[in-house]
Amino acid sequence: MQSETAKIPLFLLGLMNVTFLLLFTGSAAAQDSIEDNIRPVGQVCLAGQSCVGSTVGRVAVQMPATAPHAEPAAAPVTAVVEAALEEPAVAAFDAESTYQMSCFACHGTGAAGAPILGDQAVWSERLEKGMDAVMANVTNGLNAMPAKGLCMTCSDDDLRALVDYMTSQ
Repeated sequence: MQSETAKIPLFLLGLMNVTFLLLFTGSAAAQDSIEDNIRPVGQVCLAGQSCVGSTVGRVAVQMPATAPHAEPAAAPVTAVVEAALEEPAVAAFDAESTYQMSCFACHGTGAAGAPILGDQAVWSERLEKGMDAVMANVTNGLNAMPAKGLCMTCSDDDLRALVDYMTSQ
């Protein structure tokens, strides 16, 4: 039988082994995470080369041989550019939800003299000036109304859709 004093070093040795395994097993996962974070989003390969490890689509691009050391009759080089990200689909503009986010605070309450949604008499009075004048006021702001009604992501067409929405209600 082992004495109590002999069991202590064995216990400490076992504890060190477990600690070592816990510390360095986690670092492999951390290393994988770091590699995922710094991995390039695409790669360029010459035609005929296999782009190893790639699972994205390829687009062939003709590149002229314009290097100063190239022979005059050199054939153009074809490169394969891989697109890792696809163009996001452009969502249709939603005038009603944009009105709720950007316009409702004033045009829903009449704050600072803003024409209220649905008040046809007030809107028709403003429209008598012409849509160009209304849109100039929307774009540049008027009285307490800030430029674009604070919808800085709205295009001119979006702003026109908002005006159409508010005047049609």
